[in-house]
Amino acid sequence: MKQFQYTIKDELGVHARPAGLLVKLAKQYTSTITIEKNGKTVNIVTLHTWPQGYAFEAKDRDASRAENGGDKYRRMEMEYICNHTIHSVPGAEKQFWMMMGDFNARSSRDNWFYKYPAGDTRFLVHDYILRHTPYVDVIAGKYPGEFKTTTGGKSRIDFVYCTPPLYERITHADVVTDAYTEPVRDPAKLSNFWHPSDHRPIVVDFNMK
Repeated sequence: MKQFQYTIKDELGVHARPAGLLVKLAKQYTSTITIEKNGKTVNIVTLHTWPQGYAFEAKDRDASRAENGGDKYRRMEMEYICNHTIHSVPGAEKQFWMMMGDFNARSSRDNWFYKYPAGDTRFLVHDYILRHTPYVDVIAGKYPGEFKTTTGGKSRIDFVYCTPPLYERITHADVVTDAYTEPVRDPAKLSNFWHPSDHRPIVVDFNMK
């Protein structure tokens, strides 16, 4: 495991552009980042779960897809990630923890919008988080009854989760939706190519004083 430590000395912290580049880089990996501010430590878990409808290394992809293998594999990934991060630290529910990224999974908290049948496997990942961890879904918590898509379609698959002590320090949170972040399909209609991205950014501000 590669590891490094860096101290931000500027009183104003990290400007938006380099901060965005840091987040973009971190999203490419499943990683744990620790940030300290005024003696307070924030543990940040970034992830990008398996994106396909079939399970990883499935020998028969069609059969795996028919059995919702991708959803089940993502559920396994999530339990593994939590067991090696927030579940591995005693008293984590009272500490500052975040988990964020492209989960490639929908949440049952949005089912008033999706209207999927009960027990739909597309909810496995977030049902695990909501039932077995202290994490709070930031966007759902701040915008009850309002659906915030994070893609070019009508899907909320990008999430930011916080433990309650950190959630209480949020001053602002939203999915950025404007002329720039609106996903636009590549003119050549290349598969899965959008500009500037096929996902919308999520911004969360905290008061850490």
